[in-house]
Amino acid sequence: MTNSTPTKSATGPSDIQSIGGAPGTASPRGPNLLSKIAHALSPTRVSALYVSIFALVVFAFWIPNLFYTETTLKSILYQQAVTAIVALAFLIPYTTHNFDLTVGVMVGVSALTSTWLMTNGGLPWPAAIVVALLFCAVIGMLNGVLVTVIRIESVIATIATMSMIEALGTAAFEGKQVFGLPTGFLSLAQTEVFGISIVFFYLIAIAIVLWYILRHTPLGRYLYAIGGNTEAARLAGVRVQRLVFSSFVASAVLAGIAGVLVASRVGTGDFAVGQSYLFPAAAAMFFGSTQVKPGTYNVWGTLLAVYTLAIVVKGLELGGAPFWVTEVANGVALLIAVGIQAVRQTRNGGGPARWLASKLGSRSAAG
Repeated sequence: MTNSTPTKSATGPSDIQSIGGAPGTASPRGPNLLSKIAHALSPTRVSALYVSIFALVVFAFWIPNLFYTETTLKSILYQQAVTAIVALAFLIPYTTHNFDLTVGVMVGVSALTSTWLMTNGGLPWPAAIVVALLFCAVIGMLNGVLVTVIRIESVIATIATMSMIEALGTAAFEGKQVFGLPTGFLSLAQTEVFGISIVFFYLIAIAIVLWYILRHTPLGRYLYAIGGNTEAARLAGVRVQRLVFSSFVASAVLAGIAGVLVASRVGTGDFAVGQSYLFPAAAAMFFGSTQVKPGTYNVWGTLLAVYTLAIVVKGLELGGAPFWVTEVANGVALLIAVGIQAVRQTRNGGGPARWLASKLGSRSAAG
């Protein structure tokens, strides 16, 4: 079984033809500043922003005393910061059109491994974090080998890895949690800056670095090129297997960082903590592909999607909506995102058959 890689996709930048070159520059005779701002704020590019504004207005009249509180706003910024980091981890391999469905379980692996090593393993907390992230990297390497060397499709490979990790983790720790964590470790995520959890600022720093890599370096162009047309990227000299392999490693490490932050924030190590992050992160990443740079799986669109969903869901929960509203919101966002992408592919690629072909990919182009 070989890895499924699309032959044509709208996921890459529009100027992807110059693989490895400098980013495309705007024409000197381009639109003026006001036109650029209007274009950037167009509802076709940031529709989620207007959904957020509408929701904020509704909640201001409906539940102002519940929603507009310091506690609510802080909880949205912190809780969704972790989800956003996991979504960015999911984004990295998907720029090459490969799924990493182990990002959720990596959160639990990192949270439990790091805390166990510093309480039972006798390691200083910085060393415990490094070892935990290295362990996550090894699992990422396993995913990379399964996809690029053995050529199992990424969905199947990472589902299998996820299932094995969950089974082994459950058997080994039997739902036990790790307590008594060092003060230095706890301060890593419990510190506040300007009254806001420092985890939110970690997210912004990670997002800026990842955005710069994907949009302004040859490495980012290579990743998008692989996602756009693997065979063309390979013929152009891109080391497809190496980059796909590396994307799985980077994804695992970033998800591991999210796990460390969760453990530090809540003050316990729990293997099961990561299970709830996968679907919200994936839904946000796909929804984010319709934002900021529609048709491109991008960093800022992903963050906008994460916080739009968070605002809507939090307001509904405070207004008395049932507990399952979160899953409904994530499901609706995913359907909307995939539907928009399907329509876009149909318009640009000549019909549903072409869109379906792009999803299934060329089995001979695993490169």
